[in-house]
Amino acid sequence: MNIPETQKELLAYLSSITREVRHRPLSCYTTAEIARTLTISRNLASQYLNDLVRAGLVVKAGSRPVHYFHRRNLERVLHAELSDLSFTSVEALLSGTDDARSGFESIVGRNGSLARAIEQLRAAAKYPPHGLPVLMVGPYGSGKSYLARMMFEYSKDEGLIPSDARFVRIKCSDFGASERLLKGLEENGAWMGESCAGYLYLEDADTLDEEILCRIDALLDNRHEGDGPLPHIVFSITRDGKGTECRQLVQLAPMVVSIPAYKERPLEEREELALTCLRDEGQRMGADVYISRGALRRLADAAYPDNVYGLRAAVLQCCAEAYLGCRDNRLEIRTYQLPSSLISGGAVEYGERDDALIEVARNMESQEEARPVQLLDAMLAMYDLYRSGSLSEMELLDRLSAKRRDFEDYLSFEDPSIPARVAAWERLIGEVLDDVNGAYSTNLSKLSARLLAREIGLQLYSSASLARWRSAHGDELEGMLAVLKQQQSFATTVTEGVADSLSSALGIEPDALTRLLFALHVFATQGQVSSRRCLGVILSHGYSTATSIADAANRILHARVFEAIDMPYDQQVKDVIGSLRQLVERFSYCDEMALLVDMGSLEDIDRGLGPLSNMTLGLINNASTGLAVEVGAGILSGKAIADILQSASELCTCRYRILEKSMRQEAVVFCSESGIDAAEKIRALVLQSFEREPSVRLIACDYRQLVTNGCEDAVFGEYNVRAIIGTADPNVSSVPYVALEDLIANEADGPVNRVLSHILDPKELSSFHQNMLKNMTLRNVVESITILNPDRLFSEIELAVDKLERLTGKKIDARSTIGLYVHLCCLVERLVTHNPIEAYAGEDAFIEKNRVFIDAFRASFSDISARYHVEVPVAEVAYVFDYITSRRVARKRALGMNELESQQDE
Repeated sequence: MNIPETQKELLAYLSSITREVRHRPLSCYTTAEIARTLTISRNLASQYLNDLVRAGLVVKAGSRPVHYFHRRNLERVLHAELSDLSFTSVEALLSGTDDARSGFESIVGRNGSLARAIEQLRAAAKYPPHGLPVLMVGPYGSGKSYLARMMFEYSKDEGLIPSDARFVRIKCSDFGASERLLKGLEENGAWMGESCAGYLYLEDADTLDEEILCRIDALLDNRHEGDGPLPHIVFSITRDGKGTECRQLVQLAPMVVSIPAYKERPLEEREELALTCLRDEGQRMGADVYISRGALRRLADAAYPDNVYGLRAAVLQCCAEAYLGCRDNRLEIRTYQLPSSLISGGAVEYGERDDALIEVARNMESQEEARPVQLLDAMLAMYDLYRSGSLSEMELLDRLSAKRRDFEDYLSFEDPSIPARVAAWERLIGEVLDDVNGAYSTNLSKLSARLLAREIGLQLYSSASLARWRSAHGDELEGMLAVLKQQQSFATTVTEGVADSLSSALGIEPDALTRLLFALHVFATQGQVSSRRCLGVILSHGYSTATSIADAANRILHARVFEAIDMPYDQQVKDVIGSLRQLVERFSYCDEMALLVDMGSLEDIDRGLGPLSNMTLGLINNASTGLAVEVGAGILSGKAIADILQSASELCTCRYRILEKSMRQEAVVFCSESGIDAAEKIRALVLQSFEREPSVRLIACDYRQLVTNGCEDAVFGEYNVRAIIGTADPNVSSVPYVALEDLIANEADGPVNRVLSHILDPKELSSFHQNMLKNMTLRNVVESITILNPDRLFSEIELAVDKLERLTGKKIDARSTIGLYVHLCCLVERLVTHNPIEAYAGEDAFIEKNRVFIDAFRASFSDISARYHVEVPVAEVAYVFDYITSRRVARKRALGMNELESQQDE
């Protein structure tokens, strides 16, 4: 298109000011103002602007004056595509491009994870005469305040509160005493008066004291009495609401609404939330935002401690990173621009291509269809083949039945988002199906009830993609139902009867998809039953044992062979005779019945059942899944019942094996963080305490190797290790550890005795302890584990520990001092031999929290550092701190237990 230079100048000017439409007065976009700014005549400006509208480059809105906007840049600002070029008003232009949904309808997850919560909030807002108080429970950042605001907007839209009502948000944890909170409420006009007829949102309500709660209770009483305009109250807490401190809140707010954490929501919703955050950020910047599939999946799949707040922070960070490379208002976000914690998480499938970009303004839905939609599309494909003439009606029904089995497997094993209330429906639906079985002589089982309950749950709490699928393919669903009705009128008749009963019992009207799936289930079930010659029944003790065995065997056999009767433990045989008779009557067309029972009195159940007319009964005990599969295979092959049970009883005899215990030699392991030489010296000291060569092996091992390998170390495979003795615990969970200082202090009799009592008699054990007292002195141990001058080192350590106590102002008890001497001797030797501990998990946090201790330790150790020309790393200081702290905690616990025992003795 050949555009005059002045018209190009006008278009460029309109482009620049349209990007700032949020910040400029609307008068800037009128013909008169544009003409004045560009110093051209008003008529010429009007002509050029209307030419640009006709060319699709500009949109106009309103009349007298008319406002003009650059079309593409306005789309960028609004993050929406403009299909029209002319609007009756600027307001119509903006509202027409915004999402038509408002309030709860605009919330991501309104038909999914938040469906139940939104249903409760609507009910609380509308509850007569003045609504119900609400307690929202959910982790920080999960969207409680946003939902409270949407409840407020919903109430205004529905006319439940005045249009000028206010939403007042108070964070209770910011106020200390109740007087301060009352003052804050009054300053916000949220407590009493004409302006308080809106919503009062009390965040962190579990911090409210009893005085405030009593005031709120009185306020609610006034509200129930209709005493003037009072606020709707919404509480929110981050804990589960089950503790005693939250009990009064639950009493004040009977409507408790649970909000899931971000990670608990379905992946489809998390992707939509990420796209929504990107869309909002792009709209704020006035840029077109694109994101790669891999980056989107990582954003959606990350676990944020702050939930949705954390997602928004991550989106803001990656948008800021990508903004440096922004060209022509196009912002492209790829995986490498995400926060490093998301890139290194490693929890995302790497199959996502990072070169495929998604425009967030035009792709507000998940880029992958949900699993149920994929399965339903497969059914739709079969119907398309039928309509094209490629399939007959019966072929269509057979293929739909096969696809229906895939969908039922998804509901049984894959669907993670089944609401808890669906499980509660199963029993009631089971009673409905029992009545239907009696009315139509059908064979709908507990499995049928479970599947129908989950199908209804999927209908009421479907994801956004599934809800759209149902809406888009309603005609096709009705068409498939019509074919089924024409070919299998019995299945559709039963389905309609079930639908009527469900409407009466639960108030739920199954939709076309639910009715189709259940009708196909009835069709498949009745088709299998009608061809039976032999009825298989499993009767077993337990609340669902028989049902589980029957379901497993039917799945393995790919056919409905077995029915199940569960016999709870509090029932007697006579109580299940009636259920068995009903099965016999329902399958009266069968010639034979294979009855599998588990044990005891059920083996004689035929006596209570009495003679069966026109049916041969075969009964076999020790029912199990393996036996059911063998019997079921025989039934499907058409064998006689006698041959089936004889063959199954021979094949399913019990078999057993005995695995002899391994005869590994018992051992005690010695270790030291100073190395294997120090461990060997400790081993030698202990060995000297035996009067004869012990039958238990004493083995010196490398400490760091034990820490790295844990119970997978070779020594634990070769020997039956009874204990580990050393200067530091390698944390091998399967083997008890005995600290060297406990041996020195003679406080390890219990653990040592447990190891040695079965290889030493009482006299030898007593002699061993006496020798230990002589050999395991602190000086002997220090001399054994160090290559340095032990007398000097011992004296220097003693001075250092004394100085450390004075600088920290904390006394180290005698038992801890012994271990600390050993630990510090090992530390000095490690530093002198240039083999220090250099790594400590959380070192930065340790430095931040324990600077005083670090300075005190280095000051007390300064003489030793100067003498040996060494410097103590922070990691070594941290391990000394952990040792002292852990010993103090252990001592306090021991003292507490002793006091408790003393009190009990008294």
